[in-house]
Amino acid sequence: MRWTAERGEGFVSDVQGRDNHSNAEFALDAVARFLALRVTTCANMGAYLSNFGPFIPQLTWFVLSSVYSIPAITLQVREVLTNTVPVDAYRGAGRPEGIYLVERVVDVAAREIGIAPDEICHRNFIDTFPYLTPVESEYDSDDFAGAMQLAMQRADWAGFAARRDAAAKRGRLSGIGLAMYIERRGGGNGDTIVLKIGCDGKVTVISGM
Repeated sequence: MRWTAERGEGFVSDVQGRDNHSNAEFALDAVARFLALRVTTCANMGAYLSNFGPFIPQLTWFVLSSVYSIPAITLQVREVLTNTVPVDAYRGAGRPEGIYLVERVVDVAAREIGIAPDEICHRNFIDTFPYLTPVESEYDSDDFAGAMQLAMQRADWAGFAARRDAAAKRGRLSGIGLAMYIERRGGGNGDTIVLKIGCDGKVTVISGM
């Protein structure tokens, strides 16, 4: 005998993705340089705790600097029990929420002070490596400005205004957005061993014991 839940049954019984409500406060100086980010999150845990539920909102911490130089960052998490099904690790487990939050406040800041979103990013990209963020993530190398420039070229960012006006004449609305993303991967204690396996099957120890 085999039983397979229908979508409606799964919706009211399976663990689900996150349910967070976050407030973010962003400080900038007179030339739109980032100074500090303060985040307060209320995270719904559901009616009872799952295996990773309480840990997921804390994983937001490690990506709150994103690709930007933000000298001071603080995060406060409050976890509450409700009458919903519990949450658990699903598609990113904390990191997408953190990146979304940072990119949202960066975009809002650009609009409020009246500069282009790509310009505010350029002014605040991390460009010196290695770089240790206030949230204890260390970046060994990257080219965030170059990645953004390439994406804008391929999206024909400069030509968007003409496309938007043409769409408006046809009775259609058109929009464009910009967001950066960085992921935190790996982990483990000092005994972790990183191996490189070549096409010939040769194994080389990169780091670790």
